[in-house]
Amino acid sequence: MPANATTRRNGKRPAGSASKVWQSMTGCRIISRICAAAVAGFLVACGSHGRSITVDREILIPDVEPRVNAIARTRDGGFVITGTGLTAWVLATDSHGTLLWKFIDPIDSKIDTGSESVPQSEFHGAVSLANGNTLLCGGKYKGGQTENLLAILDGNGRLIEKRVEFPNDDSRFIYSNVYQCFRWQDGILLLGNTNDGTHGYIWLVELDGNGAKKRQSFVDNVSGVAVAEPGFVFTAWDSQDNFRIIRANEKGETIAKRVIAGEFIVQLRPMVESSQTSAIIYSAGRAKLYTLDERLQDARPPREITNFDVLGGCGYVLADTSIALFGRRPNAAVAWISGKDKTYTMRTFDSKYVSSGLGDAVPISADQFVTVRGSVSQDLKDRGLIMSWVTIKESK
Repeated sequence: MPANATTRRNGKRPAGSASKVWQSMTGCRIISRICAAAVAGFLVACGSHGRSITVDREILIPDVEPRVNAIARTRDGGFVITGTGLTAWVLATDSHGTLLWKFIDPIDSKIDTGSESVPQSEFHGAVSLANGNTLLCGGKYKGGQTENLLAILDGNGRLIEKRVEFPNDDSRFIYSNVYQCFRWQDGILLLGNTNDGTHGYIWLVELDGNGAKKRQSFVDNVSGVAVAEPGFVFTAWDSQDNFRIIRANEKGETIAKRVIAGEFIVQLRPMVESSQTSAIIYSAGRAKLYTLDERLQDARPPREITNFDVLGGCGYVLADTSIALFGRRPNAAVAWISGKDKTYTMRTFDSKYVSSGLGDAVPISADQFVTVRGSVSQDLKDRGLIMSWVTIKESK
């Protein structure tokens, strides 16, 4: 399940997020003390079995608004990257980062968001379709709220279709948004939320391989009987100071549910099939890593995280249960944390590109990732979108 199948209340995707607990995703940390010296922005791993982090190469794509939302791989090994300026934008590159095309959602003169900091539209994710087109999912500003937005571009970045889906084909659901889209079986799954003005729901939509709707459902938020079968794990607000974590099957029926105190949450993405769910939850200014079993009970004791901020970024659980985090400290940085002890490694990025954090990351192998971030450097030649190839491997 690719990038951004996540409900994160982290200022970037405020609605709901999902993790497919038995399928690898494409798209976190605990440092209890600093016990290494910084050398050229690199922190040597504490312990004897850590990993090294190297930034293999970086590419600047100029003339791109610096707010980056997501990155996804295309079927031919390239990348699609989404972001936001006054409206949503998307661009495609080949596997080496060479720009192929760019599309900007046109400004609608009839829409007034009230502030340039509030975009008219956003693309939260992208999926490469079987026919060579690209599907984009997101939302569009509507009277102080949003309505979902789907767009399909051809192989050259030209708009083929733009549409709005009606949740459960019911016109009462006037507000909606799609926060994630990803390949699912032989088609695509959309994850969003919707409300009718009185009650909100987690919303699932299944599309075929070319983007046509097949079925949709709401996640049942009432308690259900726990059964051991493949499913999804969703996170969403429960109240001002709590998050609701729900494990549901493909029909949207609840399998397990739990409420955990917190103000912000980042759900980590598994690199391999796993029955466990990992998330970092921020509460009262402190962050803890939770690892949950199929019934959403603690598989391990929660671990406190310090000295690294993953809000607005993302994280992956690697095959050996260690964790790769993409965030900031305080500028954009990558961290690796052992799944067994407090061993960790951290690497900051080139400071000439001023970035408050990483927008997203996607794995291209078991130990290599491509990250994206925006640069707002004072030097105009250093502004734009930064793509970085990062390797996290065993230290020798």
